[in-house]
Amino acid sequence: MSTNQATHFQVAHDAIKFWDIECKNLSFYFQSQNIVYKVEDNDQNFYALRIHRPGYHDLDSLKSEHLWTSFLKDSGLEVPEALYTIENEAYAEVKVSGSKQILNVGLVKWIPGVRLMDKIKEDYTEELISRSYRQLGAIIARMHKVSLNFQVPGSFSRHSWDEEGLMGNQPFWKRFWEIENASSSHRNDLLIVKNNIYQILKDLPKGKEFSMIHADLHLENILSFKDSLTVIDFDDAGFGWHSCDLANALWEPELLSKPLYKIAYESIAEGYTEIRDESGSVIENIELFILIRSLIILGWAEDRKELGYDTMIPGILDSALKTAKEMNLL
Repeated sequence: MSTNQATHFQVAHDAIKFWDIECKNLSFYFQSQNIVYKVEDNDQNFYALRIHRPGYHDLDSLKSEHLWTSFLKDSGLEVPEALYTIENEAYAEVKVSGSKQILNVGLVKWIPGVRLMDKIKEDYTEELISRSYRQLGAIIARMHKVSLNFQVPGSFSRHSWDEEGLMGNQPFWKRFWEIENASSSHRNDLLIVKNNIYQILKDLPKGKEFSMIHADLHLENILSFKDSLTVIDFDDAGFGWHSCDLANALWEPELLSKPLYKIAYESIAEGYTEIRDESGSVIENIELFILIRSLIILGWAEDRKELGYDTMIPGILDSALKTAKEMNLL
């Protein structure tokens, strides 16, 4: 176990004490942006304990995420159920031993299943792609319909995936047009594309096609159990266009060859419109938001070199610029 792993395990061990749980087993489960541990109590109940990436969200923002997911749950949607601490707090603030650093830690009930990404890799068939994406489209549509009724509290604090948050001069993620892992020519091209998309987004309606969204619906954030799917990890949730959620679910370059991408696209659109027939421009803007995902992920990946994500950049960059040219944005 490395020093970082030992430190995080200790944080997870210390965090459990904030909840009314007798921990029988604590094991590392997964790391991407946050670090997740699986917790088993003495009654064989399971929980997911999430150590949040320092500096990404403050406590007020995390509490706001909890408010929204609780609203979704109360509205009948299947989302992770957060548990309050003994002190009736949504999160625990845990001191890192030997330092002044404080990490925010949350706990939710464990949701059984395998990540949809893993399931598709094992059964890479047209039938599974079609069924999964159709079901996912319906889930996203229900989430959007419910979210339009969410009454934002005065204390609510979440970021926006609007024109400024995506393509503004100070986007929520890194200024992707300035990444180090690109030539000066490519950086110039990225700036041109960024400015052109900004103008498009500035004119994009924000009525019934804009609300709180998940904003990170890639296939590792979707669990498959028997014949049902459940969306997890709302860490990037914020205010944004509904097209964004559909696009992010389709943005899986390592899985979807062109024939299967078409099946996935058609299936997610069918599932979405079955639930939400008045979807306006949500479907027609999917391709734009797939390009946007490719662009902003460049900055996200470069900021997470410690996890090896920067190796993704060259392939994504070439593909994004090619798509931008095809869409007359470059």
